[in-house]
Amino acid sequence: MAVPESSTSRYYRPELDVVRFLAFILVFLSHELPNNQDSRIDSVFKSIAPILYGASRACSFGLSLFFTLSAFLICELLLREREISGTIGIKQFYIRRILRIWPLYYLGLALGVIVALLPGGHHGDLVCMGWFSVFMGGWYCSIHGAIASPMLPLWSISVEEQFYLIAPWAVKTLNRKSLYVFCAVLIFVTNVYLYNLGQTRGSGTAIWFNSFVQFECFAAGILLCLILHGRLPQLTMWQRTLLLTASGLCWFYSCYGLHARFDNFDNPGSWPLIGGYALATSGCILVLVAFLGVSPRLLPKWVIYLGRISYGLYVFHALAAYITGKLLIGHLTSFNSPVYLLKGVTALGLTVLMAALSYCYFETPFLKAKKRHAVIASHPV
Repeated sequence: MAVPESSTSRYYRPELDVVRFLAFILVFLSHELPNNQDSRIDSVFKSIAPILYGASRACSFGLSLFFTLSAFLICELLLREREISGTIGIKQFYIRRILRIWPLYYLGLALGVIVALLPGGHHGDLVCMGWFSVFMGGWYCSIHGAIASPMLPLWSISVEEQFYLIAPWAVKTLNRKSLYVFCAVLIFVTNVYLYNLGQTRGSGTAIWFNSFVQFECFAAGILLCLILHGRLPQLTMWQRTLLLTASGLCWFYSCYGLHARFDNFDNPGSWPLIGGYALATSGCILVLVAFLGVSPRLLPKWVIYLGRISYGLYVFHALAAYITGKLLIGHLTSFNSPVYLLKGVTALGLTVLMAALSYCYFETPFLKAKKRHAVIASHPV
């Protein structure tokens, strides 16, 4: 069962900050753990090495969780705004998004340009940074392949910004029944692209970086918002644990069983891709349902805080790993050594430090300006 949220003019759920942090940790692990066949890994882990690779690739669906959560929150806030004011302020929506996304995004791009110009940097990344600057980074990587820049993770921000071009207009002009149709169209488009990319044996990067492939997650987030209708799931802890376990199994089987996340030349075909991404999206929904309605008393405050600064964590984590690898202990990273674990822990600590400083001294002024344009309060009291 589910119960309505108490206030229409405010929507802040601390448990969703926990989901943000979970999504970030999964993305971080997907980049730090080995996910391709490696002789050193095979010699140490032997028969369980493929399971390790599958689990590592499954962690990449933390990004899908980010997309699903973003669509859920955007839809929830816009529907509440429409209920209160009778319409949706499109201009105000874009001002809020610009103040939240653009400052840190373009700071990240500037850092990417600096890294490309440093000795040993890839000057070719400068062309890609140009695509990123107009929020087309995902399409660049889908067409030309992933780049070596530590700012590569910003491609996903490009996908979100493309979603924001249509999301407020859809919620403003469509009723709830029509929004269901809108979501069905997005899911249909995703699966058409997956079918075609399976038939043409598209590369792993051509699929993963494709905006239309990722739109299925946004559709799922909107559908969850529509189905809950402002209510919170009332579940016991064992039920929530079961949902989280099921979500992990969905992600793992998508990668280990169906190979939906794969190397460039191992395309599994259309139906495994369609099924794998459907499982990944289902896993994201299960996570959200598992956390929505959890009592704040059960949530560690430090995790809530890290979720609150998760945008900075996401922007800086690859740069922190780059710095750690190049300047600190990059020469001591054999996979059978505890130093490999030390490298990951150091990179994570540096990520948290950079994100905390950014949130306090760089992002906060923009967040304060954003609050002045909010119709539905979505920040902590």
